[in-house]
Formats: sequence, C-alpha cells, structure tokens
Amino acid sequence: MLLAFAIRLSAQLPDGTVAPDFAAQDIQGQTHHLYNLLDSGKIVILEFSATWCPPCWVYHTSHALQDLYAAHGPAGDNKLRVLFIEGDPSTNLNCLYGSSGCNGGSAGNFVEGTPYPILDNSSIANAYQIAYYPTLFVICPNKKIYQVDPLNADGLWEKANHCPLSMGINNAGIFQYKPGSELLELCGIQDLAPSFALTNLGSAPLTSATLELKWNNNTLQTLQWEGSLPTYGEATITFADQSISNTGILKTTITNINNGTGDDDFSNNVRNDNFSLAPQFNTTQVLLKIRTDNYGQEIYWEVHDDLGVVLEHGGNQDVGPAGGGNFPLGTPIGPGSYPSMSIIRDTLQLPAIGCYSIHFSDAYGDGICCDFGTGYYRLYNLDNPTTSVISGGDFKEYDRRAFGAGKLSGTADLIQNAGIDLFPNPASDLLNIEIEAAVDCELSGLVFNSLGQVQHCFPPEKTVLGGNSWQLPLSAWSEGVYFLQINLNGKVMTKIFLVQRN
Repeated sequence: MLLAFAIRLSAQLPDGTVAPDFAAQDIQGQTHHLYNLLDSGKIVILEFSATWCPPCWVYHTSHALQDLYAAHGPAGDNKLRVLFIEGDPSTNLNCLYGSSGCNGGSAGNFVEGTPYPILDNSSIANAYQIAYYPTLFVICPNKKIYQVDPLNADGLWEKANHCPLSMGINNAGIFQYKPGSELLELCGIQDLAPSFALTNLGSAPLTSATLELKWNNNTLQTLQWEGSLPTYGEATITFADQSISNTGILKTTITNINNGTGDDDFSNNVRNDNFSLAPQFNTTQVLLKIRTDNYGQEIYWEVHDDLGVVLEHGGNQDVGPAGGGNFPLGTPIGPGSYPSMSIIRDTLQLPAIGCYSIHFSDAYGDGICCDFGTGYYRLYNLDNPTTSVISGGDFKEYDRRAFGAGKLSGTADLIQNAGIDLFPNPASDLLNIEIEAAVDCELSGLVFNSLGQVQHCFPPEKTVLGGNSWQLPLSAWSEGVYFLQINLNGKVMTKIFLVQRN
C-alpha cells in the first residue's frame, strides 16, 4: 500500500462523462490525437502525474503501467494505449529526466525505461480538472472516462475490460446496469425499478430491441424499444416498479434486436442479480464488533433505517459514506479515526422493530481483510455475543448489508438456523457443500449459471444430525459465476461460487 501524500486542487470530471479531446506532442515530438486512438477501437489509459510528487514516483517505479503496456500495447495484444501526462505547469521539461536543470522538483528520471509516450502538457490536466496526483483514467472507445486507483497491471486490465467494445454488425449490450437497490438482501418487500444503458456495439445502426425482466424465471415485464443508435450510441431503459420478496435471481435480457436479426455477441445481453433474505436479529439492540487492519484510519461506517436515515456512525469522518477508494495514496486521520489492529465494540440502539442496513466505506478500496491484516466486522445479538449474525471485511471500496431487527418470522427462523458452507471458493475441479439446519426439513438444491440456466440438480433428501454434505464435480464446467439455491421446506437460500482455473 502506498502511504504518502497527494495534492488536491479542484473537482475532477465525474465517471461516465465524455472525455475532452486533445491532440498534443510527446517529448519526442510525436503527435497523439485522443479521439483518433479511440475511434480505432483502442482503450486509452491516461496517467496524470507531477515530477515532484513522491507517490507518483513510487507508482511509476512499481512498473504497473509498463507491465500493462507490454501485455496489451502495440507489442502485446494491441488493445490499449498508455499516455503519461506531466500536468504541473510550474515544472520544466528537465524535471522529467531528474533533478538536473529542474526548476520545480523531481523525484527521479521518469523517462528512463518508459516505453509509452510522455507528454509535458498542463493544459490537458486542466481540461480533465485534475484534483490530485497521480490520477489515472480509463477512457473507453465510446469516449466515456472512468477514474481508477493506482492498481497493478492485472487490476488495471480488469478495469479496462469493463469498457464496451464494438464487434460485428448487429450487436447490442447491457451497460451501466442498476438493479434499483444497492442492497441485494431483502428485508420484507422490496420495490425495484431496474435500469441500464442499451448500447449499440455493432457497425449497423440499432433500430429495435426486445427487453425482458424476470424474477426466478417468471416474466415481470417485456419492453419494446425503437429508435436509431449509431455505434456506441446509448438509450436509457427503465423497467416499471416491481415488488419482490423472499429470495431469487432478477434477470434482465436483450432477447431480440433489429427485428429478429441475430446478435453477433450475446455475452453482454444478460444481467443477473442474486437477492437473498436479510439476516434477522431477535432484538433491537445489536452489538457491532470491528477489528481493524493495519490501516484503521481508512474505515467509516453508518447504520441506516429503511428510509435511508443515518441512525449511527463511526470511524474516520473525513472518509465518510462516499469515500470508498477515494484516497489511494494516503488517508487523512480525521475525526473518529480508529487505531490500527484494534478491537472496537459499539452497541447499536435501534429505535423499533423493522428493517435496517449497515454500510462500510474503505478509503483505499481494499476492505479490512485480507491484504493488510485480518480485520473484520461482525454483528451479534446481545444475548449471544459469541456467534455473529452478520460478518464481513473482505470487500473493496464498499460493503452494504441489510438486516431485520425484532421478532423473527417462521421463514427467518428457518433461514437463520441454517448454515451453508462452500469450499474451496473459487473452485477449480471440485466444490464441497455442507449444510447444517437446526430443524428437521426436506432439503434440495439447484445450481444456475450466469445466464439463469439450470446447471445441476440435487434431488430432495432429509436433513440429518451433523449436517448434509454434497460434492459437485466441476472439471467439465466453464469458468465463471454460479448460483447455488438451497431449498429448505420451500424456503430458499442462495450462495454464489466461482469456477476459476489458473
């Protein structure tokens, strides 16, 4: 983790805005035109830096961008370009080569060993409203920009892969999808109005599309869209309000485009969101226990009621609820900051029986477990402070969990007194499944792939003392995300697992 300092200047361009175009010369005299690169189908990474900035030098010497460029630049698979931009007008060209002749401060020779173009151009930094150094943007071929943290080469490539890429003649995709709730755990009935950007990725205009919304394979709504979208053109699609409860998969599909013409790439035509039942507490007094990692000052949390009102909060207020991932090079030690590698206990006094949620932000964007210490957060019933009802810590920028407080329903009793353990996860050749239920019931299971298709079926059996165990062979399965649905006397629990091979 890089802990240093960064200079803040002004508000930066928000994610999803159109990138300002530029044509500028690098320090070798070669001109680079941003929109020409994007129009040729290339993803562009912009690194805005300043030669006097120690975090910039640390990141530069990590060789993350050099490794990315080697793998995916002209000498690799040729899918992206990297441009390094020195954005401080107070420095001169000599600063890029080191301290000799530099009039603004230099941490080292940024030119030596750098295979991608370097531009000494503060006007580009001004156009992108750079607020601190270093700042990295991924610019997709559709000219939309997305800020990313200073990640390693693999992390940057993962972010770049989120870009919509044109392919074929007739091709549409689902992007910028919002299921209608940031919480995928249900406490009572949830109203959703899913929306997304219908995007044309084909060379032919997109003139029509059929869009389908399903809940547990039951059709909720079908929309017919008509218009004319050029390549990378977008149309906002919003489904009508839908009420869901219990647990299941919300599936959105582009089923038809251009009056029945086949889609040249169906992989981005389906979106699945897995909803599970929120954990339940049998009291309105809940114990929150936090163990911080090596960087306790990075954490902030809030508890909300079902209307979104903040009831309690803790941790670094300078991070705040929107601070996840916003301090990649050093977090300010603001009011409420927790010490590192410490235990914090807080009793939450909830006002009434009802639905609530807890929200965590991590300033660096790496959660509290597991790269820099084995931190966690856990919520307990006060009458049983040894067995947590909710636990977490292995997340990135944010973690959000819903829960109910008060008397449990029969469904919640059954769900809460059942445990499902999947290991290893990710799995490669074999997945072990262990189910423990505190009541006698009939047990069965289904596995769905990311398209919502049934991949495997476990026939019904009775729960047994000590727990039921299944093994699922995976050697013939494709890599990707899968959903295990466990049915206990008609009540469903869902777990996600990943098939992944090196």
